[in-house]
Amino acid sequence: MKKALLCCFGIILAMWVVVSPALALSPDKPGLLPTFYDVPKNDLLGSPGSLIKSERVDAPDGASAWRVVYRSRKASGVPVAVSGLVVVPITPKDNLPVISWAHGTVGGARYCAPSNVPNPVTDFVGYPSLESTAPNDYGIPGLSTFIKAGYVVVASDYQGLGTGENHEYAVGLSQAQNALDIVTAAQKLTPAVGNKVALLGWSQGGLAVVTAGENASYTPDLHIVGIATLAPANPKSFLIPDIAKQSTGGPRIGRIILLERAYTWAYEDLQLSDVFTDIGIKAAEAASGQCMQQLSITGDTAGGDTVLFKQNTNPDAWKKKFIKNAIGQKGSDIPVLVMQGTADNIIPPDSTDLYVRDACEHNTPIFYKKYIGKDHRSLLLAAEVDFTTWISDRFTDQLAKKSVLSNCPVAEIKLELGELGTKGDD
Repeated sequence: MKKALLCCFGIILAMWVVVSPALALSPDKPGLLPTFYDVPKNDLLGSPGSLIKSERVDAPDGASAWRVVYRSRKASGVPVAVSGLVVVPITPKDNLPVISWAHGTVGGARYCAPSNVPNPVTDFVGYPSLESTAPNDYGIPGLSTFIKAGYVVVASDYQGLGTGENHEYAVGLSQAQNALDIVTAAQKLTPAVGNKVALLGWSQGGLAVVTAGENASYTPDLHIVGIATLAPANPKSFLIPDIAKQSTGGPRIGRIILLERAYTWAYEDLQLSDVFTDIGIKAAEAASGQCMQQLSITGDTAGGDTVLFKQNTNPDAWKKKFIKNAIGQKGSDIPVLVMQGTADNIIPPDSTDLYVRDACEHNTPIFYKKYIGKDHRSLLLAAEVDFTTWISDRFTDQLAKKSVLSNCPVAEIKLELGELGTKGDD
């Protein structure tokens, strides 16, 4: 059942040049981790969203920007330091609307943090591309539009990337809390940051922002007006073979290694030996020091699936954790714009259909739009006008009725949950 469980987590794979995660004096050296990201354990004491430190970074015309480190929580409630970016339009106004951007997959190593690239405050730049100045996706989709509109934009690196250790990849609540707490931290930085918030996320970040909306009570002082999610990862789909086998894009083995390594970090009843061979365990243990490109190379070099993975010896516990992190399992009054490419082979359309069906059944106001012929990466540009306009509408029309914001039901999926397996299925 390997591909029923393991091949299914299709998340966009940002790549990084593999170097030693040594400390550097300058953040503008890709692959090196500046001392700015180091946080002593005694600095973790404090409330979630409190600011630990900040430093100015270059910003586009019309804005100021900072790299920040702030306090947050893992899904388990354990306090952590988290890094990220805060971008503020140059304006005499205070209490501006805020957009919290949640990025896609970059890997498990600290130095993979999106804020740790040259000139990180920019519109989204994908890797590889002619525009890229770093071997990684970086930047924020729609940033120029948001600055022009007078919105603050914040972007969390997530726990374990940049600061801390053991990035809990695809543990939705961990990333959700990080994406919310950076808004509170930005409020401590400047009075320009208000409490009216929209969340925007892609892939791994799509899971994060949807989970944040479903757990908005975590930050009761923030007024979340809307969630915009692009091809959100949905752990429930890992358990449905008909969906799982559709996820074939990107360095698949690297995604599997990182996913299972991260879940053993997050949950004490899950062990590497449940799913990995002895060689696989060595590859998984390396995940904390590697970004996605290296994880993929490691997996392929080791010999692939049959060498790295074995039949799951603890399937019930793993299944429970994927269900625990599934989205659409509880209702929310916060409207959600869902965007999905029909040619996506990383987050398959059927996976997003499944989330939408479940969310609609729980009376969440969902507006679902598919983009014909767009894959996981091309979706970002294809949907940009839609999500920037939709977010603007949410900031100006908070009293819109659910019927106006929702096109539920839009998907009917009749698939049975499979067992959690790791070896031998197609």
